[in-house]
Amino acid sequence: MKRFLSFFGVMLFCVVSAVAQVTTSGITGKVTTEGEAVIGATIQAVHVPSGTHYGTTTNLNGRFDIQGMRAGGPYKVEISYVGYETKVYNELYLQLGEALTLKVNLKEDSKELNEIVVVGRSGLDANKTGAAMSINAKQIQNMPSISHSIADITRLNPQINVSQSGAMTFAGASNRYNSFQVDGAMNNDVFGLTSNGQNGGQAGSQPISLETIDQIQVNVAPFDVRQSGFTGGSINAITKSGTNEFHGSLYGDWNNQNLIGSKYKMMNGKNSEKYEEQQEYHFGATIGGPIIKDKLFFFANFEKANKTYPNKYGYRSSASKLTPSGTNGKDGWAVVDEIMSFITASAKQQGVNYTPSLANPDIYQKSTKAGLKLDWNINEKHKFMLSWRLNDAKQLNGGSSASTFKAADQQYDFVSNTNTFTAELQSRFSQSVANEFRASYVRVRDHRDPIAAAPMIQISGVGNGTFATGTEYSSAANALDQDTYTFTDNLTLYKGNHTFTFGTHNEFYNFKNLFIQNYYGCYYFNNPEDFYGFANGDYTKLKQYYYTCANEAVTGDPRWAAEFGAGQLGFYVQDKWDVTDNFQLTYGLRADIPLCFDTPTENPTFNNYAKSMYDKYGEIAANYSNLAAQAYNAGDIEAANAYDRKWYETDQVRQRWDCKTNQKMSSAPMWSPRVGFRWKLDDASKYVIRGGAGIFTGRIPFVWLSNNISNTGIQLNSYSTNAGVNGMTLIWNPNAQKPNTEVLKASGSQLINVFDKNFRFSQNARFSLGFDFRAAGIDWTFDGIYSKTLNDVVYRNLAYDLDGKTVAETYPSLSFDNRPMFARQTTKALAGAEASNITNIYHLGNTSQGYSYSLSLKAAKSFAFGLDLSASYTYTQSKSVNSGTNSVAQSNFRYNYTHGNSNEPELGYSAYNIPHKIVISAFYTKEYAKHFSTTVGLIYTGSTGAPYSVYYYGDLNGDGADGNDLMFIPTDAQIDQMSFKAGSGYTEEQQRANMKQWLASDDYLSKHRGEYFERYAANDPFEHHFDFHFAQGFKFNTGKYVHKFELTFDVLNIGNMFNKEWGRYSSAAGSASYYSPVTYAKNGQFQFLHDGDYNMHSYSDYYSRWRGQIGLKYTF
Repeated sequence: MKRFLSFFGVMLFCVVSAVAQVTTSGITGKVTTEGEAVIGATIQAVHVPSGTHYGTTTNLNGRFDIQGMRAGGPYKVEISYVGYETKVYNELYLQLGEALTLKVNLKEDSKELNEIVVVGRSGLDANKTGAAMSINAKQIQNMPSISHSIADITRLNPQINVSQSGAMTFAGASNRYNSFQVDGAMNNDVFGLTSNGQNGGQAGSQPISLETIDQIQVNVAPFDVRQSGFTGGSINAITKSGTNEFHGSLYGDWNNQNLIGSKYKMMNGKNSEKYEEQQEYHFGATIGGPIIKDKLFFFANFEKANKTYPNKYGYRSSASKLTPSGTNGKDGWAVVDEIMSFITASAKQQGVNYTPSLANPDIYQKSTKAGLKLDWNINEKHKFMLSWRLNDAKQLNGGSSASTFKAADQQYDFVSNTNTFTAELQSRFSQSVANEFRASYVRVRDHRDPIAAAPMIQISGVGNGTFATGTEYSSAANALDQDTYTFTDNLTLYKGNHTFTFGTHNEFYNFKNLFIQNYYGCYYFNNPEDFYGFANGDYTKLKQYYYTCANEAVTGDPRWAAEFGAGQLGFYVQDKWDVTDNFQLTYGLRADIPLCFDTPTENPTFNNYAKSMYDKYGEIAANYSNLAAQAYNAGDIEAANAYDRKWYETDQVRQRWDCKTNQKMSSAPMWSPRVGFRWKLDDASKYVIRGGAGIFTGRIPFVWLSNNISNTGIQLNSYSTNAGVNGMTLIWNPNAQKPNTEVLKASGSQLINVFDKNFRFSQNARFSLGFDFRAAGIDWTFDGIYSKTLNDVVYRNLAYDLDGKTVAETYPSLSFDNRPMFARQTTKALAGAEASNITNIYHLGNTSQGYSYSLSLKAAKSFAFGLDLSASYTYTQSKSVNSGTNSVAQSNFRYNYTHGNSNEPELGYSAYNIPHKIVISAFYTKEYAKHFSTTVGLIYTGSTGAPYSVYYYGDLNGDGADGNDLMFIPTDAQIDQMSFKAGSGYTEEQQRANMKQWLASDDYLSKHRGEYFERYAANDPFEHHFDFHFAQGFKFNTGKYVHKFELTFDVLNIGNMFNKEWGRYSSAAGSASYYSPVTYAKNGQFQFLHDGDYNMHSYSDYYSRWRGQIGLKYTF
């Protein structure tokens, strides 16, 4: 921390930026008279609700520019000049991050005030250059929502796709690469563990109350250099502020199982069962007003939410696979009871009092949110804002599933606490100089709190399912402390037709990540009999054992956590040039600098081994180079080219071995030039062409960096076995696994994570072209966006390399499969005794392969009688080498499906590729009889289903990863050639016949026989969903206050209410999925243990039903 403060003290006065975001709006324009510029005209803007004043004068070109203004309104703007009439604009509303343009023509003074009333929207006059969207508080209020998430609001953006978890993906990019800011403070999950990409997500909580949000701005390709820190998309939200009048609200909503659809048609054609009991409520209050009129204001909020529902697969549930059949003549539940009695007695013999409960408690999600915001108009030149927000949440996780029943001690509370502090100072020093300073601090404390401390026991063959008890393997030692500090200062100079921006934004992170899997030991068994046998001393009955502990001789702490600091800096300068009244050009240059303040621990054994491999591949590459030269000299060009390819491939491997555990990522500057334009084709702004090109630099989830800090092979000792070892016993004391480690000492393994020495943060080049036009009273918007990957992640396992053969050469029955085979390089024979314990070496590097593009068309029309309509269609294609869907390096390698060289994965479809999306919305509001109002809203979303991959369960190519080999889709003749292993009652011939039937019946697979399944090349079927919002309002006046009561009813997926086959969601619903119906059973044999009518796909039980919510709100 001291190093950080010292470093910041030096950097504060430097012009640096990494991700300056926008929290305000502005007004720009030009004042003329009879076509000539008016120099020195006075512009006075007043935010009417708060009395906040902003002012400036026109320059030599007659132009003016006021920035740093409160978003929203209404504003009153007066333009005056001696000898000329004063023009007044009323009811102006400003959109977040955009400047409203006014074209003012003054006439000679007629002694009359010329007042102009403008309906408060900027429409086609907004100064955006890229694809962007703004959403105000009224639109937020009218959006159908039950989860109260930002994603429910932003889904109207054509380029955004939203998953069931609320993860937002922009134009086919990962949600981990997004930026989410509230009042300029970072609220996205920068560490990268939550499914929705936001703080609090692991506890099932939303980061902020929607009731407190004033405006949201969504950007996909902003060419303003102040907006950065993402290669996906950017969401900026600002919260409400107090005004000169007291305003507040009391609100609440509620739902239970009676507001959830009773049934839907399942994939097998049967109707689903009625949904289990559920209770959910959500209530809160806001209050805002003046502390000193026109000077000091406050806004405060408080909100609580609670959701509870039973575990559908709890003890003796009829839906569990433990129910239907018996084990040794007994049903699964009788076996569970028998196991539990045995556990209690066995633990007691070791002096351990251990009796886990079988009663799964109700699942719950709880959260408390609170906030306070102060706005201070110091004077007309300086405005100050200070805010604090709290999000405290807890969720019970780890419940049973259909196939696995878990005792209560497998469950754990996930506890998340986030505090956010922001301070902002907006200053206008003169007519030509303005400044914006902002500082924020985000404190996140997340941890898993297990119900009990015990070794994990997992037993298969219980009924048709599995039984597990003890502490879940990832939950015994799992906590994250995260502190994020940001400091921003933007200086703006106005010079003629130019607006120059120089800024500083610095981000500093401190992390403490405790993550030790299998901390209490994990024992796995094939069946109950094996469990009893091992517990009674027969070591041969053990299937698998895993245990990891800290190396206390190095760490000094048995619960060692990786602690490290990081930062992101950059330099930028920008010019916004009004070339003409109708053509604006924005161009800038930035250089981002990622920093890592801590060096990972040195592992001499690995470093020495890496150096030897570097030298080894260097010698091989040199030999290929010599052979290529000889072939060229001999005139054998074909052989020379072949040797050159061999040299290149070998040299690439050599360069990867130029790594050390104590090597940090590169801090070389990452340059990002950008240019954007906006061209109004007519003075009325009916036709506008806009676009730009530029480079965007983001960051990676810092959990990927933490992997390399933790896994040097020094701090943690891992022990595992896939078979019983003589001397091993079942140890019930979770903190006394040492006797088993002594037995397994010789097999203790080292997992190594390393950086490529030139590793860079994510970066892409993005090109955008848009056309806005108004025709027949309809606002049309076309956007085309193309992104080319410059730096993205790719994981390799250096412990494995090609062995020179293919699958076809290794297994004659698979002569049609030409993928390469691998062999482990760190065996004792190849690597020596010291390095032979290194089992996997995950190398984090970069790739420039990948691209995405999207084309969208949107139409919108607002009618004076209260009806708002919009419709949009978007086509997207996104391809990548590795989608980075996981938080652990091993998983990012293992689950990056490939049919070629897994250390050189081919370009494939992204896990976020949703080709088609249609959104149609209609909102109607009618006020009547003085006191009443009715609002009705309906949103239709139609989209391609989630992408998926089909792979073999097992390790076909020998690369050490079970489950990353994409399936070869065989023809019937090739199936006849394959070798099958009998199992689960299916003979070899039955499996052949069933597999043929299955492949012939699947739409995608049947069309690609004789080919490899391409990564995420298929999508679930097209989905159609309707969401409905109804609000009935009643208002009355008392003095100067308007009191309003509003009863609301929201229904998501309302189509299911009318037809049980409408609105069904795929089980993935927006998140990539993967299927492994075919098992690789080793030695070239396979198993297809399914009937011929097998269907990989299924519907989500919860989301396929209509879901309603009743709400009541009072405002004044």
